[in-house]
Amino acid sequence: MSNVFDLDELKLASNVPVVNGVYDLTPDELLLSQEHYESEVRSYPRRLPLAIAKASGALVEDSRGQLFLDCLAGAGTLAMGYNHPEINQAIVDQLQAGLPYQTLDITTPVKDKFIKELMNFLPDEFAKNARIQFCGPSGADAVEAAIKLAKQTTGRNTMAAFHGAYHGMTNGTMAMMGNLGTKARRQGLMADVHFLPFPYSLRCPFGIHGDEGAKQTLRYIERMLNDDESGVQKPAAIIVEPVQGEGGVIPAPAFWLRELRRITQEHGILLIFDEIQCGIGKTGSNFAFEESGITPDILCLSKAVGGGLPMSVLIFDKSIDTWKPGEHTGTFRGNQLAMATGAKALEIIRRDNLVEHAHKAGQYLREGLERIAQYTDCIAEVRGKGLMLGIEICKPDGSKNKFGEPEADPELTIAIQRAALERGLIIEKGGRQGSVLRFLPPLIISYEQLDFAIDALSKAIIATAGPAKVKEPVIAEAADWRNHFIHTGKGGADTFEAALNQTTQVLKNVFENTETPYSGMDPQQLKTMINNIDLDNQQMPLDLVIEQTGELIAKNSIMVQHPHCIAHLHTPPLLPAVAAEAFIAALNQSMDSWDQASAATFVEQRVVDWLCELYQLGAQADGVFTSGGTQSNLMGLLLARDWAADTISGHNIQKQGLPDYASKMRILCSEKSHFTVQKSASLMGLGENAVVTVDTNPDGTIKLASLVNAIETLKNDGLLPFAMVGTAGTTDHGAIDDLTGMADVAQQHNLWLHVDGAYGGALILSRHKTRLHGIEKADSVSVDFHKLFYQPISCGAVLIKDKENFKYLLHHADYLNREDDLLPNLVDKSIATTKRFDALKVLMTMQCVGPQSLGAMYDHLLNQTQQVADMINKSAEFELLADPALSTVLFRYIGNNEESALDGINKQLRIDALVEGKAVLGETVVDGKVALKFTILNPCLTLSDFESLLTEINQVAALAERKLG
Repeated sequence: MSNVFDLDELKLASNVPVVNGVYDLTPDELLLSQEHYESEVRSYPRRLPLAIAKASGALVEDSRGQLFLDCLAGAGTLAMGYNHPEINQAIVDQLQAGLPYQTLDITTPVKDKFIKELMNFLPDEFAKNARIQFCGPSGADAVEAAIKLAKQTTGRNTMAAFHGAYHGMTNGTMAMMGNLGTKARRQGLMADVHFLPFPYSLRCPFGIHGDEGAKQTLRYIERMLNDDESGVQKPAAIIVEPVQGEGGVIPAPAFWLRELRRITQEHGILLIFDEIQCGIGKTGSNFAFEESGITPDILCLSKAVGGGLPMSVLIFDKSIDTWKPGEHTGTFRGNQLAMATGAKALEIIRRDNLVEHAHKAGQYLREGLERIAQYTDCIAEVRGKGLMLGIEICKPDGSKNKFGEPEADPELTIAIQRAALERGLIIEKGGRQGSVLRFLPPLIISYEQLDFAIDALSKAIIATAGPAKVKEPVIAEAADWRNHFIHTGKGGADTFEAALNQTTQVLKNVFENTETPYSGMDPQQLKTMINNIDLDNQQMPLDLVIEQTGELIAKNSIMVQHPHCIAHLHTPPLLPAVAAEAFIAALNQSMDSWDQASAATFVEQRVVDWLCELYQLGAQADGVFTSGGTQSNLMGLLLARDWAADTISGHNIQKQGLPDYASKMRILCSEKSHFTVQKSASLMGLGENAVVTVDTNPDGTIKLASLVNAIETLKNDGLLPFAMVGTAGTTDHGAIDDLTGMADVAQQHNLWLHVDGAYGGALILSRHKTRLHGIEKADSVSVDFHKLFYQPISCGAVLIKDKENFKYLLHHADYLNREDDLLPNLVDKSIATTKRFDALKVLMTMQCVGPQSLGAMYDHLLNQTQQVADMINKSAEFELLADPALSTVLFRYIGNNEESALDGINKQLRIDALVEGKAVLGETVVDGKVALKFTILNPCLTLSDFESLLTEINQVAALAERKLG
């Protein structure tokens, strides 16, 4: 028997509509026929006058051949879009199997498969005690069943619903509807329904925006239930949409749902979640309530749960399964085709990660809508979750209603909806006064199609409401300027407190909801969004700036705290150091002189003295804080250069410039040393060719014999070696040079020894500090705190064995370092004038965490690195390329591939893992082979984290292999 459907015929020619100018919506013959024969009750054809001829995916084609992008999708029913080939095939297979179309509630293999797919789609905590009930084909029937179940279970007759609610059009469900216009002519609706305030920030019944307004609604509910004079009997159940749909796409905050769950449990009230419209992946979670971490007593599902065909179900805790046989029935509760398509839809959603796509694509759409809001005057708010979004339309003139809220503009909303349709975009409207434009696209919608939707809506709004009125930049009065600063005195820091509290909450939300080291947003998309920020004419309140920064910047940042962020010497910062950053930023001390940084000056000197003692540099040692290893290396070599010129010929480079023999001056280091050695030579006017690199041993450490030979060769050639750089922890291998041997060579040849301890210098706190023997003989040492001291970037120091050598940096300035000053200044020791109070971070860290705990962390890291290397070495899929020296593991994926293909696969693997948000891996070259690199810095990770990471890499590698063919 041949297939009933020719699937190829259903594929439309383009991914997005092409509209020549504005499409003429004059009704054709089919629409006129509909108007003639159908009742006045029809609704959608009035606002969306289309006669659909065929459809595929997110696109529909009308009877005149025009394509439209459908962001309504059957009011959320068509999660897979139109005519998904696998959904269609499921229908064909069901028809060919010889099973009936419907079976009442008699079971079939198809029904059993659907139930198991749905149970697997539920949160585990809910599913383990759940029972399922099949209802009639509409969502309203599921809600009616839920009402009956709640009342018979509790023995109470009252129901509670919310302002803005929509649960259906039957006698019971309409009684719980918020819209008064729809039920104005209805008499005899279900009695004993009480309405509660829903958290609606823009139009809060308490006049309070944001979470505080939501908290007031909870207080109202709880107070009502505890008030024996409230006049409201305890309800059998409270029914709520986690995201109100028809009410205007209003999401309930996760904390609000948690508190509602607590209240209902304390009062023995059943909690019903109506996810008929917002469920099955639309909000970026399997179900909208999952973000709250709670479970309802009863869950109502319909629309998308049937894969596009009519079906509704209840899921509820088995403890309230109080039905008697046949107490709620319906002929079409056994719709076999809907069960087949529903099971297939759930399978596809899980297999193709469409919930995750809804989350990311929804963020992309939301940010596009927010950009439109910035250059128009008619959008009061953009809101929603995932691919269930809405924009509330208000009067463009900025007028307010009697409550001081933006005045709704339902006429403009209808005009925009029609203008969008004329440009090929189908969107819905709803909400208070019908002033919300709603997006409910299928989960399979592409970014290209979202771009079309954003562009079409933008053009529709400009065509109807016009662009935002051009305003001259407002120069705030002096009194308003105060709002942008912290002030001394009582109340002077109130706005500072509010800003930091909000920033903390935004970041807390980001961290708590982070599941991958990177969001996975396409880098070009992220660049476009950031480039679209208007820095000239779009000044906003600070709370909105903070919120948008969290959404766009924080959520799309590399998360160094995530176990799969393991590429670079980039550590998670310690909490005391993060707290110190708040002190540093707010106090804004400039580390030039005591009268700009009083306590700070003493703090930096105290920390520097402690470091000099820690590294045993001697009584004459001193140092200064820097921005990090690059600046520290530059300062160490700069002092070495000037010391050398002074030693060789008494030449003062500071006053006289480079000597005539500068072209002969040479710096020696290993070929594995950091590139900042060459960079420093260039900045000092010696040129990169002044750096002579020396061969290394197989473990990456410098060959001392080769170093001595290189010095003697340079001298024999008439050149002037004056400094050498020892590395305590090379970037790739983590190798630590023989610092004692290098110090002996330096002393023998009268060379300055600088030690780059940016990576391995922290070992001075660990039981492995003997590996740094010889560092105490160095003339200068780089310390990089934002590596293994776990400080926020930037934070470093350079330590000098003889503080007299700081004289090569000294420059007198009457306003800074007056010679008669008794109080200290730090400008004499730095190449920077203004610099940050970074020493506070180290001070607070040592006070809170302490060097002993830090040392124990390093010991743990070194041990764990060896364990991870062993894990890789024993794996058939990976090859260990070098024995670890510190906390880096160099390896590559091999799989079953030929040697010639491995470099390309590993390169592709790293890129794919990054842009897909799976892992942030390092890449380098080891013995001519492209290598991946783990830089293990986070002491909180366990071996199971690395097992999970390697599994993830394996999966990405398989995709990379297929991509490279």
